[in-house]
Amino acid sequence: MLEPGSDDSVQDGLATLLGRTRAAVLQLLVRQRTTTEVAEELDISKSSASEHTKALRAARLISTYRDGKLVWHACTALGYDLLAGLSATPPPFLP
Repeated sequence: MLEPGSDDSVQDGLATLLGRTRAAVLQLLVRQRTTTEVAEELDISKSSASEHTKALRAARLISTYRDGKLVWHACTALGYDLLAGLSATPPPFLP
């Protein structure tokens, strides 16, 4: 059984909420990365990385800015809060 707050339970919870690849993208973006870096790190196409970042940006979990031909992405405060909240131990259930 997984313990609340363990790495496996955090990854499983995030994957359940966002989907495995999108969850992996969000976790990568705790450090600023380009679309190309996201694609290479996760071994997905650049167009797929772009679609995932578009969805995360629409949910306000990441922010994006363009620097010439490069498109940079990073977690927003909400994205960090989501990642931190999933790793927190939930309070005990009280009937």
